[in-house]
Order: sequence, then structure tokens, then C-alpha cells
Amino acid sequence: MPTGRSVRLFLAEGTPTGILTAEIVNWTGHILSAPRTKLETALKRDELKKTGVYILYGSPLDSDLPLVYVGEGDDISLRLASHSRDESKSYWERFVAVTNKDLNLTKAHVKYLEGRLITLLKEAKKSNVANKTDPSFDRLPEADISDMESFLDELQLVLPVVGVDFFRRASSLPTSPSSDSTENNPTFTLRHEKKGISATAKEIDGEFVLIAGSQGDLNESVSFHEKLKSLRVQQMTAGKIKRNGSHNFVLVDDIAFSSPSAASVFLFGTSRNGRTDWLVEGASVNYGEWKDSLLTERPVD
Repeated sequence: MPTGRSVRLFLAEGTPTGILTAEIVNWTGHILSAPRTKLETALKRDELKKTGVYILYGSPLDSDLPLVYVGEGDDISLRLASHSRDESKSYWERFVAVTNKDLNLTKAHVKYLEGRLITLLKEAKKSNVANKTDPSFDRLPEADISDMESFLDELQLVLPVVGVDFFRRASSLPTSPSSDSTENNPTFTLRHEKKGISATAKEIDGEFVLIAGSQGDLNESVSFHEKLKSLRVQQMTAGKIKRNGSHNFVLVDDIAFSSPSAASVFLFGTSRNGRTDWLVEGASVNYGEWKDSLLTERPVD
């Protein structure tokens, strides 16, 4: 079982829509998240006068993907105030500031973190990156690089807690899907020969993840959910899926969904019930039956 972690969230203004801080117990990092409308209040806080990295993000009207910018500064408050006055960055609606409680993040450290975060953004393909350059900072001693990578691991753990999930790839499977199959974490399969659909998936960190190499049907019915229809376009543009012949597409990278039904609809282009579509690999049960067996603690045949 994964090791549990404790995250402290603090609603600085007593409301869920205002300034929020987050920390992982025994981690030296500190996160402040706030809407742009609260910038003038946030700039008065001591956390933003430290050296650190920051993330600006918003949802432009002409794109279904968020637009994200990553920056760094010796005094984050000065950089945020400057961005607020910059008309070319009018898209951002929220920001996240990442600092260190021990005051030991240096300019070199945050430049390294900035470059790594931009790289992670591009690899995750869940957003459009607003940064014009792709900085790569490698002037840190080996020990400091190790420390910053550990800091980054913790940061990626807590960012989704405050609603920032642009940096995380759909999955990070250490081995092939079939080699990691267990009774409590099986691989699921879906086949439809006539439509050319052949897919595998796994449940990872609460998401239903379609594995790279899975194939779906490009045809779309009138019942195809608009959100998933837009997602297909996004993933095609981002290069996470590509055409495979005139009627099908193939996943180039893993894609995460909120449920097996959402994954099925994405593959079929029409309304589906993923609880019956997906079968447990190597067993004569579907996803719904497998889930029910876990709830009632009945063994799966």
C-alpha cells in the first residue's frame, strides 16, 4: 500500500475561494494559491517576498486547454505585480507561489526548478505553455540537484491538492501493464473488432488511465458528449493521439479519465457504460463485477 501523507491546508481569509496555503508535513516547501482578484491582498503577505517560483494560469476563450506560465524571482511579489500590469499576460486568473519555510532557496535553486517545471508542463501535455523560452539550468552541484529533485517530487504531490494538475502525466508505469497486474490492481481490456477498438487500461491514483497503444474509433454519434469530443481534439493537437487509417486513432501517450465510462465514450465516440465494457484481463468478469467483489470482499473467479 502507498504511504499516506498529511497535507495542511489553511484558508487564510476563511473562504474556499480566497487565499489558500498548503504544506506537506515534514516538507520545507510552502505553497500559496490565490485568484488574481486577491492579488493586492496576497502581495502583503511575507511568503511572497521570498525567493521562489510561481505559476500563472487561466482559461482563454479560444482554447479548451489552460494557458500556463512559470517564472521565478528573488522577490515573488515584485514579479507578480509586474505580470499584473503586463497586458500580454491578461489571460491568467489564478497564481501559485512556491517558497521555502527555511529560507534556503537560492536564485540558482529556483532557476533550476523553473526549468524543470516547464519541462514537466510540456511532457504532461495538459496545457498550453505561455513561456517563450525553455530554460535549462545545470549549474548546481550534484547534491543540490538531488535536493531540488526531492523538493520537486513533493511539490508535484501537493499541487493537485490546490487544483493545479498540469504537471502530472497521466501515469508513470514502471513496467508493462500486464506485468504489474494483481488481484487488487488488474489490467482492463476492451475489444470491438468491427470498430477497430482495442484498448488496455489501469486504475492509477484514482484515475482510469488508457494505456499508450490503445486504439479507438474516429466516428462520432450525436450522443457523443461535447466535453469528450473537445478532449479528442485537444489530445490530437497535443500529439497524444494520432490517426491510424481512415477510421481509427491510436494513443501515443497514456490519457487519464475520471471513470471507465468516460474512457469508453472517448474510444467509441458515443454513449457507453464502461462498467460493462471493460473486462478484467485473465478473468471472466467486467469492471463493475470486479468493483462489486471488492466492496463485498468476495473473491474474483
